[in-house]
Amino acid sequence: MIIHGTGCCLIDYLYAKVDFSSPAFIAARSREAGDGGLSPGRLVFAEEFERFIVKPYQQALETITGGATPDRFNLGGPSVVALAHAAQMLAKPEYEVGFYGVCGTDNTAKLIETALEQLPFSLVKLTRKNGSTPRTDVLSDPSYDNGHGERTFINMIGSAAFFTPEDLQEDFFQADIITFGGTALVPPIHDALTDLLIRAKDKGALTFVNLVYDFRSELLHPNEKWKLGRYDDAYQYIDILVADREEALKTSGKPTIPEAIAYFLDRGTGSVVVTEGASHIHLASRRPHTLQYRTMPVCEKVNRELEEHPELRGDTTGCGDNFAGGLLANVAEQLTAVSSGKFNEYDLEEACIWANAAGGFTCFVIGGTYYEQSPGEKRSRILPYVTAYREQLSRTN
Repeated sequence: MIIHGTGCCLIDYLYAKVDFSSPAFIAARSREAGDGGLSPGRLVFAEEFERFIVKPYQQALETITGGATPDRFNLGGPSVVALAHAAQMLAKPEYEVGFYGVCGTDNTAKLIETALEQLPFSLVKLTRKNGSTPRTDVLSDPSYDNGHGERTFINMIGSAAFFTPEDLQEDFFQADIITFGGTALVPPIHDALTDLLIRAKDKGALTFVNLVYDFRSELLHPNEKWKLGRYDDAYQYIDILVADREEALKTSGKPTIPEAIAYFLDRGTGSVVVTEGASHIHLASRRPHTLQYRTMPVCEKVNRELEEHPELRGDTTGCGDNFAGGLLANVAEQLTAVSSGKFNEYDLEEACIWANAAGGFTCFVIGGTYYEQSPGEKRSRILPYVTAYREQLSRTN
């Protein structure tokens, strides 16, 4: 089985101990939607934040972080992190996972290339554009939200502004599953999403989309519904849609998660999964099978271990991206296991079990990308959480 994906790929510079209650952070917090200020859990573009704070970006960053240097840098982005997880969970040569992305001509591009070399992708195609490579400064407060932790993101879009559909050649569409992740941070791809999805469907692929906070839309049209595709018409070509609560509400224009899921399904989306931080996940589908709206809890084993061993806590960066990757990987496994020969047959609840374990495991890692010491290591470490989560569900059903 071949999986190809594109979308947001960047380097995260991680500041792991930023106090969101500090005077410096409070002074930088958003006052109203789209004003360019910082908000826990959200992303802002560096240029807009600089205008909001009325000082040079680097100076503002040093004030908020207390002059700290990044604790580490890591490969990030909703597309590449989800695909990297899938590549680590799926055995070769039965599965081939390929990533198509963009980088600039600076030193950050070299970091991306080095990081990608350490991951078990079968194929990597990076289009090089003049200018800077996309990056994000990730400010993390592990004590926020009663110890559950949260982060905020300041993004420099760089060469992603020049990555176009024309950069995706025909070989990209030669896959069984085609994914688009965090395309709101790759504007030309995001605007052309409907056409790209149609091309994927015409090739017979299953389509998978995981969203990211669409700050561009929020900036241009504060408090209005976000569009998915230039004419807000991408939904019917999406087989599986994954979003967090805010992304789902803003993209649907609905006030509640059940209403948002109904909106997506009514417009032709096959299956929808919405995460809600450390709370429940929400899911429903119309294809391949009808699954009425329901919720699933998060993994108790993860929360228990974090409480008992706080020294093991990483941060929440990449939890949602790995959740999406866990869902993607298990769907792929289910599709290859179908004895009837009918493609696109999968159990969404089963896939959410693996997704939940993947997202929870990421809480023990600083940064969303996990680098294995040997093939299969990540799968072996996640499997106990899958087992514990199944037992948890059996007790509550």
